[in-house]
Amino acid sequence: MSVKQHPELILFDLGGVLVELKPSPFPDAWFGGGRTFDGIDWFRSETAMQFERGELATGDFAAGLQRELGLQAGTEEILDAFARWPIGPFNGTHELLTALRKSYRLAALTNTNPLHWPRLVGEFQLPRYFSEIFASHRMQLAKPDPRAFLHVLESTGAEPERVLFFDDNPVNVAAAAEVGMVARRARSVGDVRRELDKLGLLRVN
Repeated sequence: MSVKQHPELILFDLGGVLVELKPSPFPDAWFGGGRTFDGIDWFRSETAMQFERGELATGDFAAGLQRELGLQAGTEEILDAFARWPIGPFNGTHELLTALRKSYRLAALTNTNPLHWPRLVGEFQLPRYFSEIFASHRMQLAKPDPRAFLHVLESTGAEPERVLFFDDNPVNVAAAAEVGMVARRARSVGDVRRELDKLGLLRVN
């Protein structure tokens, strides 16, 4: 994608790109033996992925993680901590999206779940910026499954080479590139702005 070829669609991951997350959804004290658990570990957990594909009820999700990770906490504590994993939009998120939507069609493709979805929609008020938010638990497809990206393409009618995609996980970036999207890794709003500037799509000071 060049300066002369603007995207039909700018597609965003949410958590870790536009929405700040705590380093871990759970306190380190809940893990035995000095174990930790971060966003990369989250993608490696089958229980987590089942929940984000909408295949598990919240109670089954908490019980499954409790067993899988050996969490020293009750299921209600697990659900409460997990619901608070997203902190909120990064500083500058609203300003960036407000500026971009004047010139580009914006959408989001996010791995999310019934606990985080109400916060993204209500508390963080993200839908106002996007033509559509493709949520994994609602479409029962989660990144990096290529079918998730193909679903976006089919629903939006956008040509893959005219879609610019941002994600903080390199596995998802690679999966988007495999279906033909222009994919860039971004771990903050600042990263997004710098990548847009490189492509000639947004000038930053």
